[in-house]
Amino acid sequence: MLDWDLNTDSHYDLAIIGGGINGCALAREAARAGLRTLLLERRDFGAGTTSRSTRLIHGGLRYLERFDLSLVRASLRDRASLLREFPGQVQPLPFLLPVYGADSRPPWYVGSGLLLYRLLGAGGQLPPPRRLSVEECGRLVPGLDRKGLRACFEYHDCQAVYPERLALEMALQAEDAGADIRNHACVNGFLIRRSRVIGLRFEGAGGEGEVRSSLVVNAAGAWADEVLARVGRQPMRPLLTLINGAHVVVPRLEAAPSHAVYREARSDRRPFFIVPWRGLHLIGTTEVRSEDGPDRATPGEEEVRYLLDETAALLPEAGVTRDSVLYAYSGSRPVLKTGGADLNKASRGDAIVNHQRRDGIAGLLTMAGGKLTTAQSFARRTLTRVAAVLGRALTPVVRPVRGDASAPLGNGAVSARLSAVYGPRAAQVQQFLSSSPGFADPLVPGCEVACGEVHRAVREEHALTLGDILLRRTGAAFAAGYEPGWARTAAEVAAEQLLWNEDEIAAAVSDFEAELARTLVRV
Repeated sequence: MLDWDLNTDSHYDLAIIGGGINGCALAREAARAGLRTLLLERRDFGAGTTSRSTRLIHGGLRYLERFDLSLVRASLRDRASLLREFPGQVQPLPFLLPVYGADSRPPWYVGSGLLLYRLLGAGGQLPPPRRLSVEECGRLVPGLDRKGLRACFEYHDCQAVYPERLALEMALQAEDAGADIRNHACVNGFLIRRSRVIGLRFEGAGGEGEVRSSLVVNAAGAWADEVLARVGRQPMRPLLTLINGAHVVVPRLEAAPSHAVYREARSDRRPFFIVPWRGLHLIGTTEVRSEDGPDRATPGEEEVRYLLDETAALLPEAGVTRDSVLYAYSGSRPVLKTGGADLNKASRGDAIVNHQRRDGIAGLLTMAGGKLTTAQSFARRTLTRVAAVLGRALTPVVRPVRGDASAPLGNGAVSARLSAVYGPRAAQVQQFLSSSPGFADPLVPGCEVACGEVHRAVREEHALTLGDILLRRTGAAFAAGYEPGWARTAAEVAAEQLLWNEDEIAAAVSDFEAELARTLVRV
């Protein structure tokens, strides 16, 4: 077991609870602005809703219908920023949007919406939308249902193949800028003096402790209301409505080879996606009000059937059946509190809640709502509020980093996979794999992950469990060819760094198998 080396005598300017995409983005912004920053995540960076998303970086085309132009504009700006700052981890992705005679939106309406979408993004790096002929659409998606097809449009958004890695990269950049970041560190209480939060109690792999902080930000995402319940005063009014979204993953559909497809579901008019992902296809999502909390989000039978039926109707030649499903997953999306029955109309915006004004508790803010794409702008707005509460003028601070994340690799090309996983650190990782004998060897035959990636996950990326390594650092467990024996091999490699004995290796494998069963459900 590794020592956290966390100085609990230190006083932080800002302590952040939650290492999802919002918390990691805030930690990066705060550390770069010169604040003494601590990030605590009870599981692993990006392990919650971030890893259970449709893995898209998009402007929110459907939000145009609600005239939420500010959200769309902000999303498109953030999409452009992510594409620039995280090359490889965020990639352009072409979409087809077929329009049928029975659809609720005629072709002129869809075309006008795409034009407005383009204008709100001020052009940008991606190709403009265009209307395709039915014949051209059929060539791009040969299995598409042609009956009643009136028009087809092509437009571009982006994909985060490994969104959990995107959150991790932000956390590592925060660390490079001087932040203390800790995963597997559960905040179990607040230190309060005269109605002011002055610090946190936590426990985790390094034991128990307390830290003092001038300000605490609750960035726990879908768990934000649960965190607020630990403040210890009278119960706070909930900030969020949780909406569970299920996805199914199937082998690559020859009927839909390259483009993602955005479609209005025939049964209920909801939008859903069929997305090429890691040589497979990802189909999602559903929207079901969460009843049991985010820790118990599981794809339901009706959700799986809904996604398969809609896919079969759209791509009748694909032959998608229940037996096609490799696995399914579900996550709870935190949206601002709504009492409406139509979850599709719930706001995807965000709010920064000052609990001194709302609940009489000073020293505590909550980041409520938000989405994967807008994490950076949400973090910047939150930092502005943090500075106001602290009475600080923020000045960017240049700090030494551990290596040059963007250093080119001589004349050697970085593989597409390393680029997608490691983004701006891909060249650095490729150099690492060449640094020691055996590091570049496959973890096991048939696995695209190298042994050195397991070493590096522990040594440089705060991996403490096999779930950290196989789900969130390398993505090995998501592969169609994943075999249970991979976990044992990964544990033996990781044991060299984590100093596990034989019993601890066996326990690590058992814990991982339980986590994998909860995460990727074999339906």
